[in-house]
Amino acid sequence: MTKVIIIQGGSLESYYEQTMDYLHAKYHIYPSNLLDLPVSPEEESLMGYFEKLASNIAAEADYDTNVPLGKLVI
Repeated sequence: MTKVIIIQGGSLESYYEQTMDYLHAKYHIYPSNLLDLPVSPEEESLMGYFEKLASNIAAEADYDTNVPLGKLVI
């Protein structure tokens, strides 16, 4: 059995943009309730190391650029 999804009032791309706007508004607009905890220089250095490591892994990954964002798994 095949499932059919009907998107009214536009294209799949516009539906995707509306969904992303909704998610951004729901989860990224509100102020953080996390405490402003101090970070030691050692912790800051370690965070920078892992950030750089992740950046290098992503830069060296071989993947198809036609894959939509959110479907890419490295």
